[in-house]
Amino acid sequence: MQAKEHKMRVLILGAGGVARAMAALLHQGGHHPQLWSPSGKGAADLAQADLQASGALQSRFRVDLATDLPAALRAATVVVVALPANGHRRVIHLALPHLTAEHSVIVSAQLSLGAAYLRQALVARGVDATVIGWGTTVVMGRKSGPGCVQIGGLRPAVPMAVLPKARSEAGLALCRHLFGDRFQPAPGLLAIALGNLNPPVHLANALCNLTRIENGEIWFNYNGITPAVARLIGALDTERRAVAQAFGLSMRRVEDHFRMTFGLAEGLSLAEMAAQIHQKRGGPPGPVTLNTRFITEDVPFGIVEIITLAAAAGVAVPLHQAGLALVNALYGARFDGQNDLLPAVDLAALTG
Repeated sequence: MQAKEHKMRVLILGAGGVARAMAALLHQGGHHPQLWSPSGKGAADLAQADLQASGALQSRFRVDLATDLPAALRAATVVVVALPANGHRRVIHLALPHLTAEHSVIVSAQLSLGAAYLRQALVARGVDATVIGWGTTVVMGRKSGPGCVQIGGLRPAVPMAVLPKARSEAGLALCRHLFGDRFQPAPGLLAIALGNLNPPVHLANALCNLTRIENGEIWFNYNGITPAVARLIGALDTERRAVAQAFGLSMRRVEDHFRMTFGLAEGLSLAEMAAQIHQKRGGPPGPVTLNTRFITEDVPFGIVEIITLAAAAGVAVPLHQAGLALVNALYGARFDGQNDLLPAVDLAALTG
């Protein structure tokens, strides 16, 4: 995996806020990031301008843009999938014919066992490439204007798992070499999947602030986590941890996740922590349109995943199921039918 090489060429599949923030972090580390936009439009503002990063990491540099995906894959040994989960399957199949055993592919962050989907697709083609699944993103970034990315923070702890498992040490060394000493090996992809707290947190926050979102009001994400919303998040978290326990996994509580992520004192309630985060940081702003990833990504690729794993383990998750039913009714949609990754994953290979 060439983890000892000082400078590495890393192809990032995506050009949104997280992809840009990741490029800035790689550039700061002396590596050579390259962005590729699936539509070709997502990076148009960077064609003739520098990428400007502000916030937790500040830099300005001319980022390399890939227009020929096969050529870019041939030139890179490390590939990062940095897109919303509803774009993973399409991009995976665009890249698949050009991936070789020499590639290491990082899925950031994996939802609906997307890393397993990729690894199983590679094996079916006879390609023994390494696949690494992250439980969350290394950086919190959002596009703040043409050529700009606002970096809200660098996560101090990122759980990760490697396929095949025999390459776990090499995969860990590679991630640390590229992105710093912040990675924590997880027991496997199921632990990564059930350790992702974005789906339950975002579902509760979006449902309880839905009229704000639909009316396009200005509001702030952590300020929306009032004591009542925090209680709903806690109840969903209890269901999530029960599913994990059925698979022999121990997951930290949502309160512990917030405390570790934001460096907060022990003993605070979730609502108290959210209030402190809002007071210190203000943002990020809450969504102002129903077309928000809090629902369109986290429900079909996160909530549905937990419901599916719960069914496999024989665990009841009535709040998750109710949340899915409510969102389906509110949106007039069937989000449970929009997941194009999980139905194709061999769950028995991961849970047996």
